Amino acid sequence: MACFAKIHGDVCTKHNFIRVVPMKAALLSILLAGLVVLSCNKPEPVVEAKDFAMGTVITQKIYGANSKAAAAEAISKIRELEKILSFYLADSDISLLNNSAGRGKVRLHPETFFLLTKSSEYAHLSGGEFNIMVGPLVKRWKVTAESPDVPSPAEIKSLLTLIDYRDLHLYKDDCSARLARKGQMVDLGGIAKGYAGDEVIKIYGKHGIKSAIVDIGGNICVLGLNTDGTPWNVGIQDPRRKRGIYIGSVSLSDKAVSTSGAYERFFPAGGKKYHHIIDPRTGYPSESDLLSVTIIADSSLDTDALSTTIFILGLDKGIKLIKKIKGTEAVLIKNDGAIYATEGLQKNFNCSAEVIYR
Repeated sequence: MACFAKIHGDVCTKHNFIRVVPMKAALLSILLAGLVVLSCNKPEPVVEAKDFAMGTVITQKIYGANSKAAAAEAISKIRELEKILSFYLADSDISLLNNSAGRGKVRLHPETFFLLTKSSEYAHLSGGEFNIMVGPLVKRWKVTAESPDVPSPAEIKSLLTLIDYRDLHLYKDDCSARLARKGQMVDLGGIAKGYAGDEVIKIYGKHGIKSAIVDIGGNICVLGLNTDGTPWNVGIQDPRRKRGIYIGSVSLSDKAVSTSGAYERFFPAGGKKYHHIIDPRTGYPSESDLLSVTIIADSSLDTDALSTTIFILGLDKGIKLIKKIKGTEAVLIKNDGAIYATEGLQKNFNCSAEVIYR
């Protein structure tokens, strides 16, 4: 697939460059993205772990003889990823790249390079609606800060001049990248947690785990079947009601689920709510016709990137994009409360309300 970024060279592996830097984690709600897994049975042996990394809560429930070792390796991997992918840690790959904008190339960990490449592919696929170059806007809006404020139109206009996907250059031969102009920034917040989920599932498989679930700040991955031999039931939060009330659930095995929505991370100002999902074309929080988007696919990286992208695109364009991607399904809730779902979910989406399948 063609990429938005300019990519040079043809060699880059995940094993030829390792760097360790400090890590700091922050706490967010585990139901931030509107998902919870519903399960009843709990056979032994089982390990349930709760940790903090990548700025959010990580929960694991793992069944099997090696579950303790698998849980420990999984959280260790997530913390390693935070060290290189964080937008906020001063010594992360992303911070080093952003601080070098307009000056020259920065050599990156192969996993950072991989995610920059995948992000460029999604930018191309979405027509620029998924755009990791929104870093300057994310930094200015600071939606989750203690005292956020609305930028002036002049500020937005100035920052938009920096949001150009063509200014990210990737060099495969040495896993390096550069940003063309001073002040430009990349932010992998819309894809990094999804990638972490995929890596955790690989770790579970290495330890022989057949049944498990991991939730990385609302990016959920389920492995195998529940302990009673039935699929896992993943509940989807009703975005119009208090946390813990669901519009329905999806029965799944060996899948990933992510939700993006405007209903939890926002701040009020001037009688209006400003949420955290920034439209890279306008510089303002997205004003699509959707209240929440849940994506189901084989890869957590894909569900993470697509949930944000579809939210910005809106219902009609979003469904058109989903239909182009094999094996991807979605539940979309409009601002008026209407529930839409893709046709592939007709057998395993359980919802008491009316659902429009498209």
